[in-house]
Amino acid sequence: MKKKTHGESAVIAHIEKAFRFPGDRRLLLGPGDDCAVLRHTPGRDLVITTDEMVEGTHYLAAFAAPEDIAAKLLRMNLSDLASMGDVRPVSCVVGSGLRKDTPPVFIKRFVSALKAEALRFGISVAGGNLAGARENHFYITAWGEAGRTKLVTRYGALPGDLLLNIGPLGEAAAGLEVLKRGRTAEKKKFAALVRSFWRPEPQLAAGRTIGRGALATAMLDNSDGLLRSAEILARLSRCRVILSPGEGACSAPLRAWCAYRKTDWRGYVIGGGEDYGLVFTAATRLLGRIKRLLPGAVVVGRVEKGRGVEVENYNGKVGSYEHF
Repeated sequence: MKKKTHGESAVIAHIEKAFRFPGDRRLLLGPGDDCAVLRHTPGRDLVITTDEMVEGTHYLAAFAAPEDIAAKLLRMNLSDLASMGDVRPVSCVVGSGLRKDTPPVFIKRFVSALKAEALRFGISVAGGNLAGARENHFYITAWGEAGRTKLVTRYGALPGDLLLNIGPLGEAAAGLEVLKRGRTAEKKKFAALVRSFWRPEPQLAAGRTIGRGALATAMLDNSDGLLRSAEILARLSRCRVILSPGEGACSAPLRAWCAYRKTDWRGYVIGGGEDYGLVFTAATRLLGRIKRLLPGAVVVGRVEKGRGVEVENYNGKVGSYEHF
């Protein structure tokens, strides 16, 4: 990690001490120098992604604990790696811009939580950067090693394919509503939805299964909602996507929230973002095999000739997810 000012020296020293991963023999040089050095496996492609969380855009300070920010930040990057198929996460570098009034205990809690998350997913934190800022923000660049099979991109969807999803749909959007309403009883009653917002589970195992089995023609992670994912696939694969999620696309926690609020679950499933599951297209003939290997996968639409996206069996207002 690069030192910026003398005033940051104590924070930098704490970070450099915290992010030590002696068990990662690939990490030859970690925090403390100008660059990280990792030993790369010959014949394996590196897969690299980056994402960030900005106060006021991706979260509100009023309900964001440092542990929550750290957990979500790493998981959303790992979700990107999962969306490419057979990819094994290796390491990451982390940076942040912090206001001068950020309490030291906030930083220590963030660092501790981030290391715990890294160890949970079997990766190391190889370094990063620290700067002052008007609003707190945090970012990660993560990388992994591709397997021997072909990576899955967003460009291969074909007319006749099915559109499938694995992972929750609409839960994070509902969880955000719970948090913004700020009612303690609701937070307790709908804790599963709050957890979905703060701790999405990157679908790494599912991504590897899809990649190794050549099960998908196109795939991306569901960061901005099912509708937005369908729009991206339709545009890049030059096809038309028909969205038609059935009852199986709505989880029990989301169904309970919708009953409590007297709202239609389809709005959350179609338009809700930040679930970080996998949306992918696959040949119809592979559906049985997909279901055997990935029982949680559900059909949410189909691919046709043409352009654009159409939503079937829903007359409610829905749009692509936007942060606050």
